[in-house]
Amino acid sequence: MESERSQTANRPKRSRRAALNWLDYLVLAATIVTFFVVVAANSSHDAHAQGNVALMTASELPDQPDHAPPDAALIGARIKLAAGQL
Repeated sequence: MESERSQTANRPKRSRRAALNWLDYLVLAATIVTFFVVVAANSSHDAHAQGNVALMTASELPDQPDHAPPDAALIGARIKLAAGQL
């Protein structure tokens, strides 16, 4: 019996303190605020994007100029000019 008493007497007592400290509460609050900011930013963007669903037809597209294939001599001249050989 004495061995049981000595073991319980030598065992450290647990302190009664809060499971979470102020830093934990600060991190939780920042996480919650960040979550609501992201949800608010995305929900307003989604609502705005759903209202503007008009698609452009091929006739409404701006005219694209036809690009001629580049001349090999012109490419060589540009390379020489860039290299400082001209």
